[in-house]
Amino acid sequence: MMLKSSVAARSSVKAAAARPMWYPGATAPKHLDGSLPGDYGFDPLRLGTDPDTLKWFQEAELTNGRWAMAATAGILFTDLVGLPKFWLAGAETYALDNQTLAIIEVAVLGVLEAFRYSNWQKTGTSGLGPIAPFDPLGMASEETKLKEIKNGRLAMLAVIGFFSQAAVNGKGPIECLTDHIADPNHVNIYTSSVGKETAVAVAVLCVWPMIIEVQKTLNAGKDDTPALFPWAAPWEEK
Repeated sequence: MMLKSSVAARSSVKAAAARPMWYPGATAPKHLDGSLPGDYGFDPLRLGTDPDTLKWFQEAELTNGRWAMAATAGILFTDLVGLPKFWLAGAETYALDNQTLAIIEVAVLGVLEAFRYSNWQKTGTSGLGPIAPFDPLGMASEETKLKEIKNGRLAMLAVIGFFSQAAVNGKGPIECLTDHIADPNHVNIYTSSVGKETAVAVAVLCVWPMIIEVQKTLNAGKDDTPALFPWAAPWEEK
C-alpha cells in the first residue's frame, strides 16, 4: 500500500511538473488545478478563488470567445469584399430601420441568453436555445474544448487589435496588413501614434514574470503571503 501511494505521489508530481504554464516555472494558484480546459495557472487578479464564481467566469470567457471568433470572421469578410467598415455599419441604411433592428436584436438575444443561463444552471454547459450542450456533429472532446478556448482567446485579442487599428489609423485590418507588408520598417505599431505606449506596455509585460518570481523568493517560508488585491487569496494557501 505504501509503495502504491509513493508511486502515485511521484506520478502526481511528474504530472504537475509537465503541466504547461503561462510562463516557464510559474506556480499556479491553488484554485487553478489544471482541470479546466486552457488552464495555464494565469489569474493575477485572483478573480477565480471562489469555485462557483470560477465556473461562471469559465462560461463567460467561452461565450465572449465565441462572439469574438464570429466578429473576427465577419470583420475580415467585410474588409475582403469591400463592404463598409465595421465601425460604420451602424450608420448604414438597411431594409429595416435601426429602431426595428434594435427591437428584434433585444428580443432574439434576450430569449437566447435566457436559455443559455438556464441551461448553464442545470447542466453546467451552454448551447443553442433549449439544446445543451449543442454538438450536432458529435465533435466534443477534451481536445476540441482546448482548441475552442485557445481560438476564442486569440480571437478576443484579434478584435482588440482591429478596434485599436481603427481608432489609431482609421483603417480596417486588411488595409493595415497591406500597408505593413509594403513597408514593415516604417508602418508598424511602434511607428504609430501609440508607439511609445506600446513599447512601455511590452516592457512591463516582459518584466512581470521576474517580479512574480522575486516576490515568491522573498516570501518563501513565510506563514502568510499578502494578497495582491483585497478580494484575492494568497499566492500559496496554507
